[in-house]
Amino acid sequence: MDRGQIPARISDMRQAQRICGVLVSLALSGGTVAGQAQDATSLDSFGLLVAQQSRPSFTIIGAGARPAGMGGAFTALADDASAASFNPAGLALLVLPETSLVFDATSRADDHRIFSAFQNGQLETYGASRSSFDTQDLNFFAFTAPMTVVGRNLTLQISYHRLIDFELDTRRSFEETVSGGVPIAQLMQTIDQSGDIHTLSLAAAYQLTQRLSLGATLSRWEGNWDFTTRTEELELPSREVSSLRFEQVNSWSGWNTTVGALLRYPYVQVGAAFRSSFAGTYEVNSSLATNFATPFPQSSRALGSLNWPTSWTVGVAILPWDAWVLSMDYSAFDWDEMVIKDFGGAGAPELSFVDLKPTDLSKTRSTNVVRFGTEYTLFPGRNIVALRLGAFREPRPQLLTASSEANERRGFSVGLGWRRGNFAIDLALQHATYETRILQFVDLDLVEGGVVSAPAEGIVDTTEDRFFVSFLYHLESKKALKKVFHFLFVGPNGSPGDEPEEGGGTDGGEDGGSG
Repeated sequence: MDRGQIPARISDMRQAQRICGVLVSLALSGGTVAGQAQDATSLDSFGLLVAQQSRPSFTIIGAGARPAGMGGAFTALADDASAASFNPAGLALLVLPETSLVFDATSRADDHRIFSAFQNGQLETYGASRSSFDTQDLNFFAFTAPMTVVGRNLTLQISYHRLIDFELDTRRSFEETVSGGVPIAQLMQTIDQSGDIHTLSLAAAYQLTQRLSLGATLSRWEGNWDFTTRTEELELPSREVSSLRFEQVNSWSGWNTTVGALLRYPYVQVGAAFRSSFAGTYEVNSSLATNFATPFPQSSRALGSLNWPTSWTVGVAILPWDAWVLSMDYSAFDWDEMVIKDFGGAGAPELSFVDLKPTDLSKTRSTNVVRFGTEYTLFPGRNIVALRLGAFREPRPQLLTASSEANERRGFSVGLGWRRGNFAIDLALQHATYETRILQFVDLDLVEGGVVSAPAEGIVDTTEDRFFVSFLYHLESKKALKKVFHFLFVGPNGSPGDEPEEGGGTDGGEDGGSG
């Protein structure tokens, strides 16, 4: 197909739009003019524009079905193995070794509506469409080992936590029409995204006094995610087909620390946690394939530094009586500090990682998150049943269009727990909804002209259900932990504390002979 024979609807208005797009491209690519021979940064800028449509929520939520059932309000309670992901100081409350395993599953549906763009001197609209997908994965795994040091409890923990899930699978088919409802194109667009950001952590907590515990976590952050987007456009009435496929692979890694404190009184508990900012190496590999000529290169590789922002949480838990807990968390996230530096080369403009725009143009904002939860315990004793409820309000940092209003993710949660002896299982369901106004990248004519621009603005209504299941097992006592350590580091024979027999080694052993 000869893209030089673009239908007559590509008018002087389109040419003016391309000029505007060139200016956008110039800003994003650090000075390269679209339409000329371009360096790799231009394709990376193209990819950043596409990627902003599939950005997840970056708010860090702790692990575990029990906290999830309480809406995530767990910072002042933090009395099980998931404590390190909320407030590491809570680990000092554990008195028996335990292992914890958490799985989660997500079902999400996106409704795209009221998308339109002013082009060629007239209003062009894009038909409504719906996409949905399901995903499931390991959320958290930990082994926790408490011990006594100077008469107080010291707890160590190693853990894996999948903090942010990039899974996304959308399939959309819709029409592009002009005034009067005349269709001028049929479009099909897909986005396949997978991967996550997870941590491998070592945590320690110490019971400083009967009331006060302190804790800290050292975490290795690893992020690996990729996405593929495909767009096909059937021009009407010519029935010419244009297609585009863009792939991007992202990787990121770094180290950070979290510190926490927990103060406990008979009827009130107060907790606080602070997560430090840090910079990690960020790498992006991109590729583009089309059935028409574009000034973009077919592939590129860009390196930079991604800065993760500071965040902190303060929580309060009220215990009217032993069987009932009320909790609240208030968190602050400095998302405007989440920036990509030196992307594509030293001296490149800083970009917001949230909306992928230069920081001086970005509308990314810091947010404050509020969470509420309650837990009521039935049948206290050896067979324990717990009922949980929660609610949360999570403003999203993305303001992707000039007319965007503050969009929030709101939801509620329910949970159920059962414990018998050393074994416990917890279930939780979180339901959330939010509305987002975004810019949509759909017009392939602009790509043909080398324009980095998203012309259509509209609304996406999202409904999300997330299910958690946690399994926890307590070892019988600290003696069992000593036996494990003895087996791992000493040997299978004897028991901890056994003294070797006089004379030393065994027959044939290295220490059995005489000098």
